[in-house]
Amino acid sequence: MQTRRSLVQSIDVLGRGRIVLAIPMTEKPRPIRNGAAMLETALVLSVFLTLVLGLLDFGLAVLNRNTLEAAACRLARAVIVHGSRSEGMAEPWGPETLTGTADDGSEMAQVVAPVLAVMPPSEVQIQIEWPDGSHAVGQRVIVTLSYDHEPIYAGFFGTATWKLQAVSTMHIQH
Repeated sequence: MQTRRSLVQSIDVLGRGRIVLAIPMTEKPRPIRNGAAMLETALVLSVFLTLVLGLLDFGLAVLNRNTLEAAACRLARAVIVHGSRSEGMAEPWGPETLTGTADDGSEMAQVVAPVLAVMPPSEVQIQIEWPDGSHAVGQRVIVTLSYDHEPIYAGFFGTATWKLQAVSTMHIQH
């Protein structure tokens, strides 16, 4: 339904008096927007929350990766002092490959477990290798820690787990 309305304006014509003009105007009907704001809010909010949850999940994965790096370095430092010269002070480790988890009660697990505050130690795999085939001074040792991070929002990223791995290589000192 349209209503008629006039725009009334007075104009001074060259100082001789005022002329009043009435210009008819029609008003356009406003569209009905019941629920439009709610729908727009739902769409924007779902995109926003997806991004926020994705960023939080990615942040947790980065935290887990950094924690694994710190634990791998700590374990590598412990391994380099358990070389062939450590007999009498400590039991030498290697040169055969050692594997286990961070909660299996071994010496290597006891070194790593205190650092793994943000992830369950039972899910952290440990592998220690001596690629040069010896645990003599100057030989290399490689410590690898791996963990399967399960994203909170797995459907968004398209995978069920992310394989996180940290490797630290050092030379045996003692």
